[in-house]
Amino acid sequence: MAQTFRAYYPAVAFAATKNMAAILNGHATEVLKMRRMGLSNAQTAAVTGVVCSMEHRLYTGAAALTSPTTVTPVSMDSANTAPTTATYGHAGTIGGTANILNSWIWSSDEAAASSATSDELECLIPLNVIYDWIPHSDVQPLTLRENQMNMIYNVSGAAGLLHSYIDFTKE
Repeated sequence: MAQTFRAYYPAVAFAATKNMAAILNGHATEVLKMRRMGLSNAQTAAVTGVVCSMEHRLYTGAAALTSPTTVTPVSMDSANTAPTTATYGHAGTIGGTANILNSWIWSSDEAAASSATSDELECLIPLNVIYDWIPHSDVQPLTLRENQMNMIYNVSGAAGLLHSYIDFTKE
């Protein structure tokens, strides 16, 4: 069984053209396989929200991520250690050419218990999975080899906060 980890990116502030969550594999022989990615609205205080345009990006060439705000992946088995040659973080300077795997619109308004708008739906985890590998031998998961990067990217819109996560295995 593969070693499994979750990289969690809590309460990341929106900004236009910003890396909201990324994993860059820097190891020559270790392969990182993406298993699941999701989002959640983290905005609790009142804001004048905007509609954000977001993308799921894959950098397959010589990707770079310089000076991100780092996060530490959590292992699903405490005996395992996350790859130290990978970079896990948000923000920073992005380098490389992106392949866009998916795009969507996100409302950055705060959620309210008394409403039933998209802002509240963005708090329901089953509705906010943006990548979910199908565990079947005929379907390959998104795979990061050396200098390849997986990213949740905010194209436009700059209000509010976002929680996100990326589940992956080391093989």
